[in-house]
Amino acid sequence: MNQTFARFSMLVGEEGIEKLRNSKVIVFGVGGVGSYTVEALARSGVGHITMVDFDEISESNINRQLHSLRSTIGKSKTDVMKDRVFDINPDCEVELIKKLVYEDFDEIFENNRYDFVVDAIDVIGSKINLIEYCVKNKINIISSMGFGNKMHPEMVEISKIKNTSVCPMARTIRSILKKKNIFDIPVVYSKEQPVKPNKSELFKEEAPTEFRENNEIPRKTTPGSNAFVPGTAGLVLASYVIRKILEWD
Repeated sequence: MNQTFARFSMLVGEEGIEKLRNSKVIVFGVGGVGSYTVEALARSGVGHITMVDFDEISESNINRQLHSLRSTIGKSKTDVMKDRVFDINPDCEVELIKKLVYEDFDEIFENNRYDFVVDAIDVIGSKINLIEYCVKNKINIISSMGFGNKMHPEMVEISKIKNTSVCPMARTIRSILKKKNIFDIPVVYSKEQPVKPNKSELFKEEAPTEFRENNEIPRKTTPGSNAFVPGTAGLVLASYVIRKILEWD
C-alpha cells in the first residue's frame, strides 16, 4: 500500500484523496510565496499542477524561497520545483509555462479547465489582469497580496479584497478592482504595518530586479524579506485551495 498520503487520508478520507488526485491547479509566480504553495499542493496529492514563472534562481532568493539553494542558483525556478514535485509524488502531472504573462491568458486557459488559480505574482498590473480574467470567465482564484517588509507570520489571514486593511499592495489592488466592480475575490494578506527596509549601500541604486540581465521584466522596488512570512502566506494559499476542492468550506 502506498503510504504517501496515508496521514492526510485520515483527515479527508479516501474520497477526498481521490478528489484531489483528479484536481488541476495552476500557480502564477513560483517565488517566496508560490514555491511553498506548489509544494503544499504536491504534498496534499493534487494530481495536476501547472506553474507559470519565467525566472531563474538567484543568490538573494536563498533566504526565503523553497527551491533556492547554493546548488540551484541559475536554474529555472519551475524546473527545480518540477523535480521536487516528482520526488514527492511521481504520479503528479506537471506542466510548466516559462514566460512572463501580463494579459494573454486565453492561450493558457482556452484548452484547460482548472479547479483553482493561485495568483502569487508580484507585478500589480499582471495581478489585476489575471484577477479580472478569472472573474469574467468564472474561474476560481485566490490572490496573494504583499509580504515584503513584514516580520509576523501570525498576522497572515484570508479575507475578501473589499475587507482588507493596512497592506499597501492590498490597498492598491482594492482601489483598482473597485473601479471594475470586483469586491469579493478571496486574498491572503497581512495586517502588519510594513517595516521600513534599510537601504544600505548595497541597495541604494535599485537595479531593475534581481533577475538576469537578459530578461525583459518590469522595474520594481526591492523589499526586505525573510524565511517565514512569505512561506506562511504560501501555505495559507494552499490550505484554502485544498479545502475548496474538498468542499470543506
